Amino acid sequence: MQHNKMEVVKTNGSGERRLSAPSDETSSLQDQDALRLAALGYEQSMDRKFSVWSILGIGFSLTNSWFGLSAAMVTGINSGGTALVIYGVIIIGVVSSCVAITLSELASAMPSAGGQYFWAHELAPKKWKRFASYFTGWFSWAGAVFTSASMALSLALAIIGCYQLSHPS
Repeated sequence: MQHNKMEVVKTNGSGERRLSAPSDETSSLQDQDALRLAALGYEQSMDRKFSVWSILGIGFSLTNSWFGLSAAMVTGINSGGTALVIYGVIIIGVVSSCVAITLSELASAMPSAGGQYFWAHELAPKKWKRFASYFTGWFSWAGAVFTSASMALSLALAIIGCYQLSHPS
């Protein structure tokens, strides 16, 4: 695999850096991304060939938005009725958007494959860095496990509901 040359040039003693991209016509967004990583002190080791559609597809398949929303509505309708479902979806949408904006800001400021545990380590006071990082990692893992279990339960309930509809006796 052949890579274009990247150059990082210091402009003055204050630590500011100026990046110069390859000057030929083949300079692409991927080269600019590699330059950005170099400015942050990282070296690009994997090719990034995702299109917008493939990223949306992966995100949708990981979150299963419609299925998760429909499974959650059953509980809301049974517990509080349509008012709870309507206002609950709006409130949770606003809160989830705030969380997404915060995480995207952290991801743009400190890109790392580690994600949340890395950010907890970087942002915590020195005394609590290891503790915060350790528990953030465990809570992220537990959240993924419980989310997977919840989706499996929702799928099982949907299959049982379909069976009951086709066999009413």
